[in-house]
Amino acid sequence: MKKIFYILILISIFPVYGSAELFMTRDQALEAAFPGSTVEKINIFLNNEQVEEIEKLSKVMLDTKIYLFYKFTKDNTTLGYAVLNTHLLRTKSETVMYVIGNDGRLISAEILAFFEPTEYMQSDKWLTLFENQKLDNELRIDREIPNITGATITSHAFTESVRKVLAIYEVAVKEGTN
Repeated sequence: MKKIFYILILISIFPVYGSAELFMTRDQALEAAFPGSTVEKINIFLNNEQVEEIEKLSKVMLDTKIYLFYKFTKDNTTLGYAVLNTHLLRTKSETVMYVIGNDGRLISAEILAFFEPTEYMQSDKWLTLFENQKLDNELRIDREIPNITGATITSHAFTESVRKVLAIYEVAVKEGTN
């Protein structure tokens, strides 16, 4: 939380090309994912075999072996999971919260922060194309997902991030895998 506060102060003091945007805090996003549910943190420490399997499934190289997922429950029933992922676009980053159902399908993706110029940002309509998607070979740019003209790097980075978090869910988070 302090980190976000300092980022906001720096952004307000120093002008940034384009407009860096912080849309929602982590806590606000988690509350919006499954309102009224209990949130439990799940620290994921991947071993080498899991990394290899995740990279094979997602066709994306992992940059770390440590992830933090959030498990949502209500009345002793698991509602779903979420993970925040920050990834590099051109020269700056984007932070997205991915909400994943128990069946491994993406329920939603919410952009929490976008530090590239806003003309490179995905539209809400484009983001909805990922809803209810599962990890398969069709979850790629120019297959199930169209490219964003003028924001090719953004669309590829976002799609790779979705593939990565869905693969991590399947290998290390899904009930019975850990």
